[in-house]
Amino acid sequence: MEKYCAIGKNQLRHNAWLHILVCAAMLLFSPLVLGIQNLDQVQSAKVLETYVALIGIILFTPVFLPEQNRDLRDLITSKYTRITEIYCIRILLSLTAAVLMVATYMTVMKSGRCEMEFGKYYFGTMAEIIAFGGLGVFAYGLSDNLIIGYMAPLVYYAAAIGMGAKYLKKFYPFGMISDFQTKYWLLAAGIILMAAGVIIRYKKS
Repeated sequence: MEKYCAIGKNQLRHNAWLHILVCAAMLLFSPLVLGIQNLDQVQSAKVLETYVALIGIILFTPVFLPEQNRDLRDLITSKYTRITEIYCIRILLSLTAAVLMVATYMTVMKSGRCEMEFGKYYFGTMAEIIAFGGLGVFAYGLSDNLIIGYMAPLVYYAAAIGMGAKYLKKFYPFGMISDFQTKYWLLAAGIILMAAGVIIRYKKS
């Protein structure tokens, strides 16, 4: 356990802190571009789905970033700890950050008299975050290119806005109000894509 804690602290100190800071700033300054007070349920869902969920792309996609340095990659793979375990610790660290930030943000919305079913909206937002993050991890693992890792979920996001639920059906990311069942599909897809990305990266390493 001590070994895993050390890996997590190292990731937080050298890599994850910047992505967490960017997400925190993104949420902190959101009132400048969004209204997060006195929203009805539809408006609250829109803020969470189309804005807050984007932190999944920032938090999860760079999971393989430290290994972009080939010398560091060789050093990591030479250690006794499996590289897949290191990836999983990084993912759990990103998940913890997302869990805390979304809970804090929704609490602020709730204090601003925004209407929402807290548990339902929280689950839906986290499912979307994991879906966006999973797609990013998969694209990064497959391409070994961070830019492609970021672009894949952004293209999916744009496609969802452009095509809507008609074409994406069960994988439409903005169905908090219209079809909440999509959130379960998104969660499953995100987990599968994230696992696939880790496995692909492991095979390549």
